[in-house]
Amino acid sequence: MVAIPQKSATVILLRQKSPSGFEAFLLRRHEKSRFMAGNYVYPGGRVDQDDTEGRIVPCCRGLSPDEAQERLANGLSREESFAHWVAAARELFEEASVLLAFDSEGILFRIRNRTDAERFSGYRVSLQKGQLSLEEILRRERLFLALDQLLYFAHWITPEARSERFDTRFFLARHPEGQEALHDQQETTDGRWLTPREALEKNLTGEVILSPPTLKTLEDLSRFDDMEAALHNLPGRKIDPVLPLLTKVAGETFILFPWDPEYKLFQDGRSPEKIDHGRPSTSGDRTTRVVLRGGRWLPFCRRPERP
Repeated sequence: MVAIPQKSATVILLRQKSPSGFEAFLLRRHEKSRFMAGNYVYPGGRVDQDDTEGRIVPCCRGLSPDEAQERLANGLSREESFAHWVAAARELFEEASVLLAFDSEGILFRIRNRTDAERFSGYRVSLQKGQLSLEEILRRERLFLALDQLLYFAHWITPEARSERFDTRFFLARHPEGQEALHDQQETTDGRWLTPREALEKNLTGEVILSPPTLKTLEDLSRFDDMEAALHNLPGRKIDPVLPLLTKVAGETFILFPWDPEYKLFQDGRSPEKIDHGRPSTSGDRTTRVVLRGGRWLPFCRRPERP
């Protein structure tokens, strides 16, 4: 039986790098994690019941449930659509200690002193333990989630062959000034700021192991010279769900993306007489598949056969 994917949200937190370029914040999942153990991923997680509760709506600014539904454009209800933005903001705070929020004057929240830092660090722990909800934290501090700071970027669904699956919406966000991104030292054991190209290069050497969606979204971001160019490319962009295909042939495990020329062949339960992954991806390529070798996913570009 194919496992039903759980709805989730993740945030690609970006910051400008001086003198040029930009970096993304990556977290290393704990080695004992049930899913993608040891891989570097973005802050994110499941959409929870609290994220769909109507009482969180008055604690939000910059996006209405109707606008959320329109932007996802996938048949979800207004409440479910809106919950993805709330979950993304909540998970970013839980996993990376970054709170995207406005004060009552519409100014982005920032940590101003040590007292602020200690108080919000305590909130983060209480939220992780389920002792406080995000709504309660916002009301205490008279803050509002800044949902317009989250820009919808991609939609990935875990391959059907996996026993644990996620239906994940990816969002981009600028790193707000006055806050420090930190891993939680529980579910995650490291946090790094890397340019997309640096992360892709470190994956090839094994220094940083990227999950397939992380690898591919970083490849997409690597085509932009600066952060603002990437962010300004999003409005009006059509976002289709990506459902990769996980397969194992001749003892080798690999994942094909829907644009791979052999995706349909393997999807139909067939396989070519000879396995040819094409050539290793280089800068400017559009990776069509990733192959698991030496404990990491290596990107390849398979071109269609010429007639």
